[in-house]
Amino acid sequence: MSINDPDVRAFLRRAMVARIATLARSGRPSITPLYFNCVDGHIWLGTSSWTLAAREVSADPRVSVLFQHERNRHDHRILRVTGTATVRMDEAALRRRNRLMAFKYVLTPGGLLNHILNLHLSQVVRRYRAQSDQKGPGCVIDVTPERVEFLADMQPY
Repeated sequence: MSINDPDVRAFLRRAMVARIATLARSGRPSITPLYFNCVDGHIWLGTSSWTLAAREVSADPRVSVLFQHERNRHDHRILRVTGTATVRMDEAALRRRNRLMAFKYVLTPGGLLNHILNLHLSQVVRRYRAQSDQKGPGCVIDVTPERVEFLADMQPY
């Protein structure tokens, strides 16, 4: 199965959060939930260069990314994309990531409603972003898929 398979593309359009599994130098795995977009057959995950996910990808590019439908309680499938990743910090990628993220997560009816309902947190968000920027710039984790598969229908416990 490929990332361009119609079933995979439809599944990814409905998924909102990716969970990227990376490896520490010791071999210990870590899983980090991140926002994502599909870009030209790649998975782009938005984060900052100082995060554990970005540091571990820089050290070992082998990753798996898991997707599920958080809003559909009847679809228990999980999509696993395994491949190699790079950390991109070029301005063109960051601008494109910001634009794509805005269209997927903010400039939608649900995104706008969420923004309005959480306006009272705007000072906290600004403080967090300022602290994050002091630690390091934003980046894109660019995953090149090598294997794409649906895991068996994963029923909740």
